[in-house]
Amino acid sequence: MERMAVRSTLRYSCIAFIAYMSGYIFSRLSYEPTAMIGGLWAVISGLIVSEPATVQESISTAKTRIIGSAIGSVFAAIYLLLFTFNAITYALFIGAASLLCYQINCGQHVKLAAITISVVIIVSTVSDINPLLNATLRLFESCIGVGTGVLVSYLLDQCYKVDKKQN
Repeated sequence: MERMAVRSTLRYSCIAFIAYMSGYIFSRLSYEPTAMIGGLWAVISGLIVSEPATVQESISTAKTRIIGSAIGSVFAAIYLLLFTFNAITYALFIGAASLLCYQINCGQHVKLAAITISVVIIVSTVSDINPLLNATLRLFESCIGVGTGVLVSYLLDQCYKVDKKQN
């Protein structure tokens, strides 16, 4: 098997396990019914930031992920305080968040903000979690996943450099 495939497999497996368990445990302490969503959300964040080729690129992607998640969490919390779920108002709120991102020169955060809005609104709609708690948990789970993704990528890069020197 190709060395790069082994590294990627190891990276994704480590991120999946560490991010899931961290996100799950963190969320379980605050609101157990959505703990699995917390683990999943952390894994998604970790995998997103581990995709770039270098640790520096992972850190840059991590910043985008956190800012996009923060914007999305705030917008979702506002939405949930003002409305009950409706596909039209939901879509309009995603549009409003997108427009704001572009207006404040954060166009690169639009997709992540929209995804976060979607997750927070849908989880709040199908469960009885407090909307502010839900938005806060999803933001922190993103941070947990981002930290896991960057850390695992960094550690594996360091191991690869040591292995390369020894060969």
